[in-house]
Amino acid sequence: MAAIGGTVSVASAMFPRLFLRLFGVPSREVNGVATFGLRLFAARTAYLSVLALRGNTTARDAFLPIQLLDQVVFWHAFKTRSIPRPGAVLAAAVSGVIVALDVRRRLSPPA
Repeated sequence: MAAIGGTVSVASAMFPRLFLRLFGVPSREVNGVATFGLRLFAARTAYLSVLALRGNTTARDAFLPIQLLDQVVFWHAFKTRSIPRPGAVLAAAVSGVIVALDVRRRLSPPA
């Protein structure tokens, strides 16, 4: 979970236009507001990912509720077409992988 989050946060912070293109957002629509919002998302995700990798259980446990809230945002984007629908589905799918990993972790017996 933390590795996926870290990778996504670094990619979205360093290359926001490319990252948004992966989600179907045309370059002409990527402005300062879009990159600012994406970098805020990246900062949040990077912070949690680093803490989780260091063994912080509060950060690790935050992945599920945050990803569930992200799912609401992604499906709202799908419904309203605020980003192209394939991009909203891709974002929801990546988030869904993190949700599945965290649910699996929570249901697995402690090591």
